Amino acid sequence: MVEVPNSLPMESLPLPRSNGTPLSVKDLMARYHNSLLSFLRTRLRIADDAADIAQEAYIRMLQYEGSCEVRSPSSLLFRVAINIANDQSRTEQVRHAADHCSLDDVELDSGMASPEREVAAGQELDQLFRRIETLPPKCRQVFLLSRVHCLTYPEIARHCGISVKMVEKHISHALTLCMQAADI
Repeated sequence: MVEVPNSLPMESLPLPRSNGTPLSVKDLMARYHNSLLSFLRTRLRIADDAADIAQEAYIRMLQYEGSCEVRSPSSLLFRVAINIANDQSRTEQVRHAADHCSLDDVELDSGMASPEREVAAGQELDQLFRRIETLPPKCRQVFLLSRVHCLTYPEIARHCGISVKMVEKHISHALTLCMQAADI
């Protein structure tokens, strides 16, 4: 970050009395480009940003093109570049500050269930097994072939000698009863 106090917006920069020569941004670029890049590279955290900041400074200097009111165009160019660098640095700081959060606000998950959750899950699983055992035999067979053995509905239909539509009905009935068990 460029350490310069009192960075001012372009509009508030004072224009000292000039020597009467109109300002030419093209001449400024030709004369001070290498000096400006070197100056910026030594003051920026990321030296590669120097060219971007210099270009932005030239663009902002265009508002003074042809002005006879600027006494020291090189000073104005360097001041504008410093202000741009400071603005960029502040923007980055704000952007990075938003990426941080307090660890107090973050719930850390060990990936393991709490003992209470393990007991509750075991009870729910026992209840589901009891509900599956109470299904009618054909319904239970179809359901287990689908969920445990991962057979498709047509494969189950061929295995059990029933239609695919009947397989769908058995699965639907089994799921309804199992969901009712979960609600109890």
